[in-house]
Amino acid sequence: MPTPSADEDGERYAERQRRYFDRVLALALGIGAGLLSSGASVSRVETAVKLICLACGAREVNVMSFPSVIICSVRLDDGSEVAQLKRNFEVSNDFFKMEQCNQLSRDVCSKKLTVEEAEVRLREIDGSRAYKTPVTVLSGGLVAGLFTIYFGGALIDGIPAFITGCLMMFANILLSRRDFNSYARTFVLSLLGGMLSILLCRLFILCGANCSVSMVTIGTIMVVVPGLLICNAVRDMFSGDIYSGAFEFLNGVLSILAIAAGYGASLILLRSLVVYIEPAVRTGWEYYIYSTVTCLIGACAVGVMFNCTFKKILIGTGNILVTFLIFLVLQKYTGDVFLEHFVSTLFAAVVAEVLARVFKAPSTIFLVPAIIVFVPGGSLYYTMNGIVTGDMAFAATWGKTAGLTLLGIAVGISVITALFQIIHPVKGKAALRRLIRLKNKQQGDK
Repeated sequence: MPTPSADEDGERYAERQRRYFDRVLALALGIGAGLLSSGASVSRVETAVKLICLACGAREVNVMSFPSVIICSVRLDDGSEVAQLKRNFEVSNDFFKMEQCNQLSRDVCSKKLTVEEAEVRLREIDGSRAYKTPVTVLSGGLVAGLFTIYFGGALIDGIPAFITGCLMMFANILLSRRDFNSYARTFVLSLLGGMLSILLCRLFILCGANCSVSMVTIGTIMVVVPGLLICNAVRDMFSGDIYSGAFEFLNGVLSILAIAAGYGASLILLRSLVVYIEPAVRTGWEYYIYSTVTCLIGACAVGVMFNCTFKKILIGTGNILVTFLIFLVLQKYTGDVFLEHFVSTLFAAVVAEVLARVFKAPSTIFLVPAIIVFVPGGSLYYTMNGIVTGDMAFAATWGKTAGLTLLGIAVGISVITALFQIIHPVKGKAALRRLIRLKNKQQGDK
């Protein structure tokens, strides 16, 4: 931060300070936008921007963030303020960028990097990815194929699901490079996924292989389901960011509606080609082996699809496995949809918060892969199918299951978020107070 020299008048010093904080604000908002666009919660974005500004010498910082915009103002020594606004047009699932931006904010706050060095680092982060395009495309295919088998599909059902998932992921990469509305993109991907699932299943049936279009479609839904949006919405609302959380929740609901519209349209357009085949029935140890293996590998594939580093995926595998084993036990002995998802999510959220503090990374990186298997892709499909076919009783039954599942996940995240917010704000405020005291001491010494 600039300091006044002996022969410098107040007006020149104020101008120099204003130019300096213009640059600091641009850096802080750039890091905040990087976090926001990669899927970080609003509360994390606001905390990062505020701490960066205070670490760079600001006396008072006011910041407000929404999923589409960040606004921040800094009060200068003469009482005036410098303010900037940063728009965010896209929210994606990019855990690598989230982790890098989070580490950059820590490095700036701990004075490991100057403002100039941080600006260079931020530009490098903007163009970096953990995996190349072919790996990301294959991860989308693995997610669709493995979750098709997880939800009851036969091994043969995984092949058309894998092909469809790869094509959906490739189309998503192409559309993300254009200025394409996120809801329209979700609808297009869902329509593509639904039509490819029906056509490929029909082709496999003509070749003599029994493919269940229901199972294949459910697996491909997992490629576009907005699990991260729902997690962040609940977390932000229980962090006190009611408006931002409500906005994210509405965004998630609209995304779900876009998915339902896309897959529903494909069922209507290609209704004559749909052949329903009963899914594979697994019992006993066969069910547990198939479910556990496909859940673990599928969740890791979700990590790759979300651009999470291989190291963080390995660290989170224990959380994925134990969370799912808890879910299986509850499923066997309780049969309560809400309870089994609530308790399992509760455990996953606790472990994710602990891992986040140990490895200095956002908890979202460890939470989402652990609970992605709970996202009600199957319930959503059956609800939509019941509406399309006019069987409203069937749709209502599966809609209730989907609602209880989402409620259990939301309440589980909410409880742990509220619990950790009892501790986290104290640490955050202590850090802010230390920065302010240091700033005031420096000013007093001068």
